Amino acid sequence: MNTVSMRGVARTLSVLRALNQYNGETVTFLSDRTSISRPALYRILETLITEGYVRRSADGERYELTALVRSLSDGYRDEDLVREAAMPQIETLQQEIIWPTDLATFRHDAMYLRETTRRASPLAIDGLAVGLRLPILRSATGRAFFAFCTDAERDAIVEVLKSSERPEDAVVHHPHFIANVIEITRKNGYGEREEDLYPKTSSIAVPVYCGDRVLACLNITFIASVMRPREAATRYLVVLKRAAESIGVTAEALKAKASAS
Repeated sequence: MNTVSMRGVARTLSVLRALNQYNGETVTFLSDRTSISRPALYRILETLITEGYVRRSADGERYELTALVRSLSDGYRDEDLVREAAMPQIETLQQEIIWPTDLATFRHDAMYLRETTRRASPLAIDGLAVGLRLPILRSATGRAFFAFCTDAERDAIVEVLKSSERPEDAVVHHPHFIANVIEITRKNGYGEREEDLYPKTSSIAVPVYCGDRVLACLNITFIASVMRPREAATRYLVVLKRAAESIGVTAEALKAKASAS
């Protein structure tokens, strides 16, 4: 990284630190605190707004952090904790139901596959691998997270997706679609995906809570010609929720232990 790029990163971090300490302040105030010129500060803030970490106040004069900024502080640690808590559970779950099970976590504008039992499942017919990006409004894990996360997180996600040029994110511009996803997912107690996103398979997913926060989502993938999401829920939703609850309890215990050490 060249000197100019390094200076840009340092300035961006300086702005984030200032907003963390003085959230909801004006450009003039932030410029005084960071010693960054107002023109440069406007550019940095516009970038942070585009990336979803900052938003303007209603009067357009002040800037404040969004819920997404948590991923820069405790998000990665929480992700490590929930992955550690999940592995024994998803392996046990897969052995019980045979179908492949997955753990996905949210980052910025999408879900990402963090753990999967596809290699161990004889019923896996796709090659989805850890690290895969899953669109928030089109995947089962994404819909589960979107419906059950906090209002602040959901609003921030919508704002970020509105600037996305990915075809799978275009549905964010249809308020009725978004409202329908939230209503159906909450009513059912799980997110679902038909085979339009990944041919030949469907999925259902439930949130994994740590306290009152959704840290991840637990997913089952099955062959679409064998059963539909509703039938899968009838068969497996109880054990899926039980596993998700166990993961959340274990993650909370690990988090408490880490905080005490």
